[in-house]
Amino acid sequence: MNNIHPTSVIDDSVELGADLEIGPYCRIGSDVKLGDGCRLISHVVIEGPSTIGNENSFFPYSYIGGEPQDLKYNQEKTQLIIGSKNTFREGVSVHRGTVGGGGETVLGDENLLMGYVHVAHDCRIGNHNILANYTGLSGHVTMDDHVTLGGQNGVAQFLRVGSYVYTGAASLIDRNVPPYSTGYGNRFEVKGVNIVGLKRQNFSRESIGEILETHRIYYHAELKNDEALRVIEETFGESTAVRTFLDFIYSVETSGKH
Repeated sequence: MNNIHPTSVIDDSVELGADLEIGPYCRIGSDVKLGDGCRLISHVVIEGPSTIGNENSFFPYSYIGGEPQDLKYNQEKTQLIIGSKNTFREGVSVHRGTVGGGGETVLGDENLLMGYVHVAHDCRIGNHNILANYTGLSGHVTMDDHVTLGGQNGVAQFLRVGSYVYTGAASLIDRNVPPYSTGYGNRFEVKGVNIVGLKRQNFSRESIGEILETHRIYYHAELKNDEALRVIEETFGESTAVRTFLDFIYSVETSGKH
């Protein structure tokens, strides 16, 4: 049974799931699908086209599915797709995609977006990520899984952040960040490996050792990138964890977005 406060306004076209809690002064616009067990605490605005999965929580003044902040946008029918069990804290904004960026913004499952986080058009966010307060993703950013971005981070457009990355507060991320990295800076620099995060995700000691050596070769062995990659391939090419690192590097090199 849905619990909907009488002050909330819901368009007739909205597809509502079961067991919803929609608090005071919320507004859900046309062409929205809202999954089972979602909570809109109060003063939440959701625009469409948006498809939202199950058990998502939206805190006051979050604005979900709004038009992209792109001057080229001309009312095309683009969309936002959200998975399940995500938390959108106070003042979070997430915008729909643009035609030029593929037409959709996508968030996976079990992400935490803390207060006043902004996710721009055409971003693609994986699963189990944490974006701390006042962090902003520019358009077309890709974030893989189990990433933690510190408070007041900014990520420039068209970049990718690999899985298990951890960044310090007030970092300006203006480059692709390979998996397992930790770092910080007004111009972000990789400082090492996110060992604590890897242990929390039950990486084996052997895998962590391989990742540490991979980072050492790539960043500190005074080799050109192609030579470093060759050494890593020859030494750890069969390692699943290292393969993730190598595939990331080859992917961003092929895309030309360094």
